[in-house]
Amino acid sequence: RGTTFLGRIMQPLVFSIRPVHVASFRSGVKRFEYRLRLPSVQSGDLALIYETAPVSAVVATVRVGIVYDGDPADVWGATCSLGGITRAEFYSYIGDRTRAVAIEMEPTWLAAPVRLPVGMVAPQSWARWKGAWPA
Repeated sequence: RGTTFLGRIMQPLVFSIRPVHVASFRSGVKRFEYRLRLPSVQSGDLALIYETAPVSAVVATVRVGIVYDGDPADVWGATCSLGGITRAEFYSYIGDRTRAVAIEMEPTWLAAPVRLPVGMVAPQSWARWKGAWPA
């Protein structure tokens, strides 16, 4: 059963993102989040940004835009101007994989960080939100 969230019943994906990359989203330098595997997310979905330590909390809701999934060179070519990282960093992250994912994120920053609910462990990459969204 999902949670009522912004008028929809859902269990949004929670993306763990390091503080340096959260800062790049905040500054507008970054609009795409790179992943090695495609999560169950599509354009138009709502998701959450969990900023890893030392913040360790959800800091933004996200409207998912374009999702690229394919050859790393194609994904990089389509997203590099708004990826927030260098080409070398991208290829270091992708390694020898033949597939890359880039998810466009349009964050709305929360007024105050929201801690994960009891029983939910901070996701390594992403996870579904568990429990009710705090009012």
